[in-house]
Amino acid sequence: MNIDALFLGGTSIDLIQERRYPEKFSASVGGSITNSAIISAKLGLKTTLLSRIGKDPMGDFAIRTLKSYQVNTSGIIQDPGIRTPLAIAKVDKSGNSVYTFYKNPASLSIVPLKTAPKSLLDSCKFLHFGSSFSYQKETFQEALKYINYLKKRRVFVSFDPNLRPYVIKDKMEARKRVLRLLKLVNMAKLSGMDLEFLTGCKNPEKGLKRLKKLAKCEVILTLGPKGSRYLDKKGNLIKVPAFKVKVADTIGAGDAYTAGILYKIAKLGKREVFDNIRPAMVFASAVSAIICTKRGANQGLKDIKQIKTFLAKRECESAVLTMKRLRKNY
Repeated sequence: MNIDALFLGGTSIDLIQERRYPEKFSASVGGSITNSAIISAKLGLKTTLLSRIGKDPMGDFAIRTLKSYQVNTSGIIQDPGIRTPLAIAKVDKSGNSVYTFYKNPASLSIVPLKTAPKSLLDSCKFLHFGSSFSYQKETFQEALKYINYLKKRRVFVSFDPNLRPYVIKDKMEARKRVLRLLKLVNMAKLSGMDLEFLTGCKNPEKGLKRLKKLAKCEVILTLGPKGSRYLDKKGNLIKVPAFKVKVADTIGAGDAYTAGILYKIAKLGKREVFDNIRPAMVFASAVSAIICTKRGANQGLKDIKQIKTFLAKRECESAVLTMKRLRKNY
């Protein structure tokens, strides 16, 4: 079975609290890596998810949902000895969320390399992994096994640490593990919170420059409504603004951005994307913006046509504004 992308990480059920009616919640399949897998599938990539969930009603719901989005679930372990994780999201007026997690011990979240279908490992074009699976002691070691195995096949490896400092007990060890991974992978997508945690810098530009000295991979930084940043090989900072949309919530926005970049790499290749990264960043920003227009991490996006229509409309609006400015100047 040939696939484009292999996604390795946690799957949870997101319970999103209604702001107007706090006693009500809406449920959707979530988890940073799982979100990227679903969105990549919606964009048209052949995706497979490697994860570990419970053999329970929530786990069954996750499997049905993933299959409905054409995500291959043959690599998912449904373990009757654990419960499917829950993430309760409280969304503020700006659409930002704070989570309360109900997870299994890290030792019970491992997805062993030896149990992963070999046909998937040997046919994928790239691997994307991250979140707590990447920096918890037990799962970190397993992540290293995947990286070492797939790098022998010259598979492109992408990483999103998606750090939540407020739930990390041993911050120093987590930082060491993430920095070690940044020396092994090909690309990392970081949030402003990730960058500050790893470098101690609140200034994005200073943080990127400092991280570049510590990492050996391409690094793309997302800053929510402030857009995204990339520091090229010559030290030039490339800035791409975020698209302005009516935000329902920002759940999955960063995961959507990652999916957009991975889609471009899958279609064009690493060299072409990073030699001229701005178009890919604009595309990823559009995917992220559309996700923010509906509640939950993936409901806003239908398919690749929606992205193309969105970008064409924005390009037309930009051209009209430019013409108006020119006329006004004359």
